[in-house]
Amino acid sequence: MAKIIISRNQAVIREVELDKDRMTLGRKPDNDIVLPHPAMSGSHAVFNFIMDDVFVEDLGSTNGTYVNGKRVAKHMLEDHDTIVVARFQLEFIGGPRRAALEPDVDSPALVGVIEVRTGPNAGKRLALTKPLSTLGKPGLQVVAVTRQHGAYYLTHVDGEVAPLVNGVAPGKAPCRLADGDAIEMAGSDMVFRLLRE
Repeated sequence: MAKIIISRNQAVIREVELDKDRMTLGRKPDNDIVLPHPAMSGSHAVFNFIMDDVFVEDLGSTNGTYVNGKRVAKHMLEDHDTIVVARFQLEFIGGPRRAALEPDVDSPALVGVIEVRTGPNAGKRLALTKPLSTLGKPGLQVVAVTRQHGAYYLTHVDGEVAPLVNGVAPGKAPCRLADGDAIEMAGSDMVFRLLRE
């Protein structure tokens, strides 16, 4: 069972099992996980299960949600990720473990894969074996994923609404994808993976 270990000032306060598909975290008592501290927003973040994966999503908090030192809007959690909210450290236990912390994207043995988690194509996987692959619907939202020297880059090429990578719109410049990046587009949640061929 996935869980979080909550600490403050390097002292463990408690452990909480993530036993529901959606669990909220915040200062107010109506949250599933209550951390009563003035630096916490009333509704700070939420943990969501999508299939077997757990995502943490910031709910527009004042002080932000950080995963492994990086501020995130939405992030798929891996085993032993450290989440920081206000003055608390939360260690995530029980998620999928990466084969390596920093995969060697220049290795020809790794191929990018888009796994669709929600929406009409949920459960499908698209192997990115070509130099250029496109995803989406023309006129609505289209992205191009290019492969250059073993690295993968996502570019928004069509549609008024930008896709989101880890909860952030990548802008007009190509966005380099890393293993485990969460992609939201056309009403679907997807995850980019680097897998051995």
